[in-house]
Amino acid sequence: MKEEQLIFIISQPRSGSTYLQNLLSNNAEVNTCSESWMLLNFANQIKPSLVQAKFDNTLAVGAFKEYLGKYPNLKFREAFHDFLLKLYSPMFDGYQFIVDKTPRYWEISPEITSLFPGSKVIVLHRNPIDVAKSMIKTWGFTSFQELNIFRRDLLQAPQKLRSFSLANKENKNVYNLSYEELISDTPAEVQKIYNWIGIPYDASVLDTQKNDKYKGGYGDPFQNSESNYKTVKARTDKKSINKDFKDFLNGYANYLGEDIQNEYDGFQDVTIKQTTAFNYFMHLGEASTNAKRRNNSIWLLKKYLYELRFK
Repeated sequence: MKEEQLIFIISQPRSGSTYLQNLLSNNAEVNTCSESWMLLNFANQIKPSLVQAKFDNTLAVGAFKEYLGKYPNLKFREAFHDFLLKLYSPMFDGYQFIVDKTPRYWEISPEITSLFPGSKVIVLHRNPIDVAKSMIKTWGFTSFQELNIFRRDLLQAPQKLRSFSLANKENKNVYNLSYEELISDTPAEVQKIYNWIGIPYDASVLDTQKNDKYKGGYGDPFQNSESNYKTVKARTDKKSINKDFKDFLNGYANYLGEDIQNEYDGFQDVTIKQTTAFNYFMHLGEASTNAKRRNNSIWLLKKYLYELRFK
């Protein structure tokens, strides 16, 4: 297998990446799995600054680099590259391409194009205000402490995705896609992506009801559910957001800044201003390692219980 057969989808969580993954894999040429998070499991060799550990990770990285420096013939980067490709190889059984859809690859997007320059990267952009609303409604959040689980995805991802797109505007292997355009004109947008990838397009790929390649424990709970996706999603979309979260969204819009605001016509559904609720959210700061683990466990439990309701 070759790196040219890899397709990565990166985005904020709750940006439609599962739906896009479903559409792209609904054919005989492309395989996928739920969400592998594969590269993040090796982040210490890709972007060590992301990794926290009980031992001093900075010292560990420095020591390993010193070791590699003593043996330049080892060619660690090439070996690491080939090792990762080998991990992907089971998905290539009979397929021309595979899709690794892991939204939080926004954390390492420049490193991905550096490690796999021949791979294809789809950057899926969605209005960050709608992303935040979807997080709140989907997981039934009632406090800012719960929303804080997605802190980095809210505060850092929009600008990181924008910067990555601008830096790669001449890179033929990077494709920028608007969630809003994908939803408003799905046939046209999907055909464009199929043509970009280089696989035959047929309107039948839009009927994704029988495609199970993407299903698993991670990703959109609506689409992973055995219940009717549109029915369950519509039920959740009708949920209201409380006053505190509305106040948060106004402040969040202000935080995102003019460049991102202008990309979405000034965020029509919010009032852009500083707010007490958003200031409080910022005051929470990044949770400690133990608190993050505890919060993530609570989130996974909620996710599991939520999915059970619709089975």
